[in-house]
Amino acid sequence: MPKKRYLVAILISLNLYATAQKNWVSQKFDDKLTIAFPAEAKKVSESTYIARDSTGTVFGVVVVPIDKNSFLEATSTDSLLTRIKFLDVVVGGIKAKMPKYAIGDIKVNQVNNMKTYSLEGINEENKSTVYINIFLLNDISYSLTCFVTAGISTANKDFFFKGFSISK
Repeated sequence: MPKKRYLVAILISLNLYATAQKNWVSQKFDDKLTIAFPAEAKKVSESTYIARDSTGTVFGVVVVPIDKNSFLEATSTDSLLTRIKFLDVVVGGIKAKMPKYAIGDIKVNQVNNMKTYSLEGINEENKSTVYINIFLLNDISYSLTCFVTAGISTANKDFFFKGFSISK
């Protein structure tokens, strides 16, 4: 009998997970990036769009052109070096703008055939967690961000971070 209940609980969880993302809205942000949001994302600044789901979780994307000239040394045209310097500046800026969050070290992952740079931070004051995935495509930086309140499932966050596509 306990095995049967366990199986039923798993099936219900999977159904809720699948249903949770069924009504998500796909939005195109430039000629390359399409992302699924729980609701239509609203433009809040020149390069930032956010949406909320029914749990209060906040989802965002920031699309920023990379000014290579700002990161190239006079003697270097190395694209990898430019990207590393850019990421250092971006991560430093994120940490400076979010002083209430203890943000850990950057982790390199592979999502949807894209190399992503992930950060995670916890706000001890309100117990919320911020998750950030950054990926670079040509001369554009894309930052997907999700703020999750303590006690809320991260299933929608996981779906959001995997729910982007890049056009060729």
